[in-house]
Amino acid sequence: MSRTPQYRQTLRVRRSLAFIVVLTVWALYALDGDLFPPHGSSLVYAIALTWLVTIAIGLGTGFIFAAADPALFSLAPWERDGEIYDRAGIRAFRWVLLRSGLGWINPNFHVRHSRSDCERLLRETNNSEGVHWLAGAVLVVLSIWFLVGGYPVHGYVMLLVRIPFDVYPIMLQRWNRGRVSRVLRRGQGSVTAAC
Repeated sequence: MSRTPQYRQTLRVRRSLAFIVVLTVWALYALDGDLFPPHGSSLVYAIALTWLVTIAIGLGTGFIFAAADPALFSLAPWERDGEIYDRAGIRAFRWVLLRSGLGWINPNFHVRHSRSDCERLLRETNNSEGVHWLAGAVLVVLSIWFLVGGYPVHGYVMLLVRIPFDVYPIMLQRWNRGRVSRVLRRGQGSVTAAC
């Protein structure tokens, strides 16, 4: 079978679905069938609960964020050039993400060499950012509930896990949106170099 772009995209989608299923089964197993009260290793519990909440929100609301007004996700003037995100180490985070299995989660973040593809990529970044904002908010509320409810270690770990699982992915989407927007403003330019 030839390796056409459509064939490669189909493989990416299948790999993504398999990875999501494996992580979801792991998360359910790690929680041992009981979400509440928090139990076991606080880090494992936090990662498993984070995965389940994020995947549920992604599946339940992703289409809403993809269709949302792009102005909702507009960049502030101080973040358009991406320097603030470079200082925060977003390139290192991106490098790790792309070289780990987590880079497989969304197969739609691949550019297909056209201007219209950059516009699709902007919608994908909006979708991903919205899902991470909502999941982060839900999980911060759960963290506070744990802190107040007598599970301080689980609550603090849940708050710390927000950094790599929500804060950095949000920054990455905003950094990517700035790069794609610069390409679209330049005109045709080299779409693949920046996207």
